[in-house]
Amino acid sequence: MSLATLFLLLLSPCHLLAISCNFETVCSEWEQNANASLQWIRDSGRESNLLHHGPNYDHTLNGKGYYLFVNNTTANGGDRKARYTSILQTATSGNQCFSFWYHMYGPDIGTLSLKLQQGQSEELLWTRTGTHGNQWRRGFHTIPPQNQHFQLIFEAIPRGITGDISIDDVSVVGGACEAEEMCSFEANSCQYTSTGMQRWQRLSGDRENSSNRPVTDHTTETTQGHFMLADTSHAVLPIRKAVLLVSPLHESRDSGVCLQFWLQMNGESPGTLTIYVEGEREQREKVWSSSMSQGLTWSLIRVNIHTAHNWKFIFEAIGGGAEMSHIAIDDVTLDHKECPQIGTCDFERGLCGWKNVLNPKLDSKDWDWNNGQAPSYFKGPEVDHTLGTSQGHYIFVDTEALSFGDRAWLLSEHFPLTKGSCLKFYYHINISEQLVHGVLKAFRYQTNQEIVIWEAKGSQSTEWQSVNITVESSVRFQVGFTAVKANSAEVGYVAIDDVVYSPGVNCHGVVTDVARSGSSHTAGIAAGVMIVLAMMGFLIVGIIYWLRKRRIPGSSSGPNRQFGFDNLFYRNHS
Repeated sequence: MSLATLFLLLLSPCHLLAISCNFETVCSEWEQNANASLQWIRDSGRESNLLHHGPNYDHTLNGKGYYLFVNNTTANGGDRKARYTSILQTATSGNQCFSFWYHMYGPDIGTLSLKLQQGQSEELLWTRTGTHGNQWRRGFHTIPPQNQHFQLIFEAIPRGITGDISIDDVSVVGGACEAEEMCSFEANSCQYTSTGMQRWQRLSGDRENSSNRPVTDHTTETTQGHFMLADTSHAVLPIRKAVLLVSPLHESRDSGVCLQFWLQMNGESPGTLTIYVEGEREQREKVWSSSMSQGLTWSLIRVNIHTAHNWKFIFEAIGGGAEMSHIAIDDVTLDHKECPQIGTCDFERGLCGWKNVLNPKLDSKDWDWNNGQAPSYFKGPEVDHTLGTSQGHYIFVDTEALSFGDRAWLLSEHFPLTKGSCLKFYYHINISEQLVHGVLKAFRYQTNQEIVIWEAKGSQSTEWQSVNITVESSVRFQVGFTAVKANSAEVGYVAIDDVVYSPGVNCHGVVTDVARSGSSHTAGIAAGVMIVLAMMGFLIVGIIYWLRKRRIPGSSSGPNRQFGFDNLFYRNHS
């Protein structure tokens, strides 16, 4: 937050368009919904009259100010939701950027949403689900011109009673907001556009598993979740015909950008998905392409983008001629750094390709993200492993926040089959020695089966401990970590940091797979080509030697034949 913005918020907590508020004083322009079963509470993290608190620090003054949080222990029956509604707003003629800061932290977080109400109808504008770590994050949405009175509503629906959903520094300014750098397509299409006879469509999952679309989305892992889909079936999109999905315009940055999204390509010949980057002069550059069917599985794709101008990116789906096929994308994010390697994460900026599981059949709690410096009511290590300081980040589970029998899963992206790939990570356990057995496990997850490949044993670790595991699988798989509370007396934490996956190389440094997998197949392709060229070179040398021995005239004449390969397409098999 800039000093100017902070100054305005401090002097005028309820000024901008009458609904801007930093909660340093009580703002009368917002009100509780009397019919809601939960309430929003004004707190600083230190209020003596409250039995339960939100974050230990606010956003405005970083620990000395106030915010609103949902006290999810006071439900009086009915739906577990809290609604905070603005005063009635008059019709508007221009765009307005509505922004706020939110804090969603804990092993059992639900959903925070922003809605627009006109009369009895409500429109979902913005939503987030699950923990987002011990950090205040900015949310925003452009409110387009409204032709009648309206109200804005913050709605929180907690999943459990451990953790907080909080908001701070609500503001409204004239003009549109900047383009979103994360889109789950749950609320809307995030200003992505598709035009023409055939278009990308924003759809939800296939509840009956009878139509040509994903069964569930990637964000919520439910049939109610949304994604963008291009139907590439021959009757809808003829072979070699294209349909485009265009992002909003993004401003140029000095650093590179990592474009990350989850992809599902299903069908015998699902067609081709190509990504282009388009600059201000409408010049397009191809940066990624794939034509490989992946079945009904969401796979993580990463693409590094470098541009010195304002830019947008384009998803181009081309029909492959299959009778029934589709290409779907979900959870598109932009991060201003180089893309990490497959399965690798130091957790300094987030979870990389790792994710908490939202399927209640698999787990009941979430891993969380924190550092040792940020005030937290959940316990974790004082320092991380990457930096060895209190500013470094890690993922962890506070077992005191879990109930007996609870377990928390953390899953990787999908890995290709391997004859031996090394998984290395560091762990930290602070639980009494007699109870540490079984609290932390690593497992391979394939065909809906959990296969344990490592288990923490022995006494608690006073320092970060390293683990190296060679993982083998004859099918595509994921790697996971699970924290389990097998005894109600377990109090403490387990933490993970610096996960490194080395595809095609086991923990002894031996190359096991011919094709090396990762965020780019360039190395694997180059290695394969070098081997082929080497074999051809030996063959040519042998033939020349044989011809010279046989003294066949003219054997060395003629033009030189050049051999090479065409690396137009980057095919990600993760």
